[in-house]
Amino acid sequence: MRIIIFSLLCLASLIGCDGAGRSTEKKVPVDQVPPAVRATADKAVPGVKWEKAETETEQGQAIYELKGRDSSNREVEVEVTPEGALVEAETEIPLEEVPIVVREALKARLPNFKPEEVESVTKGIGPSGYEFEGRDERNKKIEVFISTDGTQVTLEEDSD
Repeated sequence: MRIIIFSLLCLASLIGCDGAGRSTEKKVPVDQVPPAVRATADKAVPGVKWEKAETETEQGQAIYELKGRDSSNREVEVEVTPEGALVEAETEIPLEEVPIVVREALKARLPNFKPEEVESVTKGIGPSGYEFEGRDERNKKIEVFISTDGTQVTLEEDSD
């Protein structure tokens, strides 16, 4: 009996994961996204035409991810819990739209870094700011997050 219970617990821990224990994504028709999720996404980034939706499990939490384009045809991605809590909203923007204090913080931390992609980031919990993606001097793909006031800088290497 203990073996059966243990086996069921192991199986339950893998639901929503692939064989390596990573989260998996499941496509959802945009018109089937729960109303609370859709309302939060619409409020976080008004005027977006949502094109894709999916669910995934991140750290044991179900998340809806909606992707679309805003009225300026910029890519937008929003993550929302099933209950309607905003996790994060990202809007692709040109580097010129990033406040000077943030650009100066990026240059001070990584003087030779040339961003390939820039996003304005709004978080449900934690600081909002800007995310820069590109390659460092070792040609490693990195993401740099800088808070809107330029005081908080975090660097993350992507696994290629």
